[in-house]
Parts: sequence; structure tokens; C-alpha cells
Amino acid sequence: MKSVCCLLVGIILACSCGPAQDTTTGKDGADQVARREAIYNGAYQNLDAAVMQRLLSDSYVITYTGQAAGKTKAQFVDELGQLRLVFPELRIIVDSSKVIPYQDLYIVQGIRTFNWRANGEPGTYRERFTNRWSREEGDWVMLATKIDPVR
Repeated sequence: MKSVCCLLVGIILACSCGPAQDTTTGKDGADQVARREAIYNGAYQNLDAAVMQRLLSDSYVITYTGQAAGKTKAQFVDELGQLRLVFPELRIIVDSSKVIPYQDLYIVQGIRTFNWRANGEPGTYRERFTNRWSREEGDWVMLATKIDPVR
């Protein structure tokens, strides 16, 4: 009888244990994506192509409202180095952002402001961004960005 009870308890325990849960969904996933987004924003501010390479998916595409063709990861990262030459005092400030869970990925929406000085003249530009983050090989990477100017 004691053996049968132990066997039944063992079967109940084995059957009640589900598969390992992905702890990166829900709040944990949102927190991880928020941290990756902060790293991305720092790399964008510093025009750090090496960090961008690690944060962007190989299939990454950035699209701009009103432009027919988007830019690939390689095109976007290549332009980062040129920006510092054109705008040596470029500052990028994230005015607001929020992380939104959507199916098996996260969307980060926000507004950022670009401030610069070129030829002694100050300039500014604001844009609304939507970044899509997904897990690839255990890391959260950015899949795509959509940019809309703030009018």
C-alpha cells in the first residue's frame, strides 16, 4: 500500500509539472526589452555602430513615413558614422517611450528629439518611433523601426 501511494504521488507530481516556462514574457520580458531599448538609445546617442550591430536583427529594416524604400541594418549602421561628421554636436533625447507586449514580441513606442549645431547654427528635429523587439537565439533584438515626423 505504501509503495502504491508513493507511486501515485510521484505520478501526480510528474503530471502536474508543465514544461519549463519562458520567464522573459510578461513583466520580465518587458523589463529586459526596456533595458535593451535604453542600451539602443545610448548607442544611438553615441553613434556606436558596434553596439548597434549586436542590438539589431540581421533582417532589421527601418522605414520612414513618406519614403518608398526602407534601410537595411547595414545601411542604417553605415550612416551612423557619417552623422557624427555632419553633426559633431548631435544630441538625441528620448522624450517619452512605452513598452507594449504584442503576441510573442514587444513594441516600444516613443518620441525623441534630435538637437545639433552645424556651421554655427542650431537645429532640432522630433520624430515618433515604433521599435519591434523579438527574441532570437536567447537575446532580445530589434526587428524593425518605423519613423514618423512629429509635426
